[in-house]
Amino acid sequence: MKKSPIWILARKELTILFNAPATYVIAVIFLMITGWFFVSPLFEMNQSSLETFIRPLPLILSFLVPALTMRSFAEEFKAGTIEHLTTLPIEDHEIVIGKYAAALGMIGTLMAFTLFYPLVLFLIGHPDAGQLVGTYVSILGLASFYAAIGLWASALTRNQVVAFIIGFFMCFLFFLLGRMADYLPGILAAFVRDLGVESHFDALARGVLDTRDLLYWISGDIFFLAACLMGVQSRKWR
Repeated sequence: MKKSPIWILARKELTILFNAPATYVIAVIFLMITGWFFVSPLFEMNQSSLETFIRPLPLILSFLVPALTMRSFAEEFKAGTIEHLTTLPIEDHEIVIGKYAAALGMIGTLMAFTLFYPLVLFLIGHPDAGQLVGTYVSILGLASFYAAIGLWASALTRNQVVAFIIGFFMCFLFFLLGRMADYLPGILAAFVRDLGVESHFDALARGVLDTRDLLYWISGDIFFLAACLMGVQSRKWR
């Protein structure tokens, strides 16, 4: 059975990520920070909750995800391998989807290690299983959105550092929008708040499954992946 070119590219990208020392540095830092946020209230206040783990994630992931995606296209443009890649029997949109799938696979692997936190809660207490599921659906939505932004940023430049800065700036901007809404009047405040990630992230993390939140993540993914595709098509022959 012939394998999909998307799958082949995604596996290749994942292999590169797993072989990069920087990936492990990023992973260790992420797990140390989230582990501290989770464990500290257990000892300080004797409380068992994922709230302290969840609350800083929109900010933490705004650093983490662009760091994982910054090389995706920037390195291809810098090394000149994008020309070789586009001569293979694979469409431009399949290249974008393959790299996106690899980024999600890497992020999913990191998040799998955090499943230890809800396991601890089940051992020492009786957490709401529905809320835990909603929490990880919310994390997946946020991470997929940030990954699409990170790929788009990487398609804009040949420099990985510049790609990281652009990706972080955009992710951080969407994080800040919810905070900025508090200082705006009426309808404008509601509009800006809905554009930000926090309101959608918090709703799902509370176990409130709303199609509007799911549509927010999906439409955001599609928008930035489409922008990434246009960026790749405009730059690949430069």
